[in-house]
Amino acid sequence: MDVTFETQKGEKFTIEIGYFDTVLEIKEKIQKYREIPISNQTLIFNGKILEDNGDVSSCVILHNSYMHLIVANHLEKPKSPEKLKIMNEDFHSFSKKIRLFLKLPISNSQHHQRLSIEVDLCDSVAQLKENLYQIEGFPKRPLTLYVKGIIELQDNRHLREYELTDGSEIDILIKPSSVPTPSGMTNTISNTSAKKLKVIVLSKCETKKLIVDVNPMDRVQVLRNELEKLQQKVNFQLPPEGYFFIYNQNVMEEKETFHWHNVRQGDTIDIFNGSVTGGS
Repeated sequence: MDVTFETQKGEKFTIEIGYFDTVLEIKEKIQKYREIPISNQTLIFNGKILEDNGDVSSCVILHNSYMHLIVANHLEKPKSPEKLKIMNEDFHSFSKKIRLFLKLPISNSQHHQRLSIEVDLCDSVAQLKENLYQIEGFPKRPLTLYVKGIIELQDNRHLREYELTDGSEIDILIKPSSVPTPSGMTNTISNTSAKKLKVIVLSKCETKKLIVDVNPMDRVQVLRNELEKLQQKVNFQLPPEGYFFIYNQNVMEEKETFHWHNVRQGDTIDIFNGSVTGGS
């Protein structure tokens, strides 16, 4: 199987290793093909320094895994565990944070919900999935991530391997909870299981507050629909000439979700008279 290595200088290369190789044997292959002495090699995988007596199985190294290789100068003295830890931290110090936009299919629709999330390019795909599961309202079900619609992101690889940039889009495919997903079947998010957010709505033509329950994964358009339903029930006056929503001093995009706008529990959304024109 193939494993990709990257040095602290950003140099990348791939070497074929055996399923039963030890870490020492991997270093021997690096020495053979890259002429880097074993004594100068430190291998880091999933944030951990690999010991020579470890092996592929115990380290859970898989095909197409991505590993960091710290190459010491041949004049340097061997590093203590404390020094190696600092080197590991230094290696990750040049990591870069970017914001990704994730697209989720909407049930019985050709449209998508969009989420945004800040990630570190040194994170693994598995770490990204774990971060998604922490989002309030996100379904706790197996999911598959795709970049450019066709390239599947593998759990054991790092985000930087996919050449993602700030603003890159990721497609999310969520598997049903009970039955496997045949190829090509559309996956959707179940809004019924999501935890609700309580948001405070204030209108400039009203003095009272209105508390509305919304789903974090709902589009902001849902709030407009809900307010129009409540208008008669609770005697809450909406601007007759039209209105738009403001959150954190920004106009809300009604086609986007509350999570996309980073709306939190108990936050306030203001209603302003008029309409918004132009923009992207």
